[in-house]
Amino acid sequence: MSLPSSKYLVTKDVAALFGVKPNTILEWEKDGKFPRATIIGKPKRWDAKVVDDHCKALRGQSIRLSA
Repeated sequence: MSLPSSKYLVTKDVAALFGVKPNTILEWEKDGKFPRATIIGKPKRWDAKVVDDHCKALRGQSIRLSA
């Protein structure tokens, strides 16, 4: 997965990385299934490194589950 070059990602960018709608990311965050956003100004934003780390953790879980 290739993250955009910005340090922070808005909800629609995070949703595109996961192939879901923006509301899904917000629901995952609310349910504790996704890291909390860093709010800078009006839109929620996620630190790109936090999103990348979360993706790596999910990949690691899927590898352990399939082994």
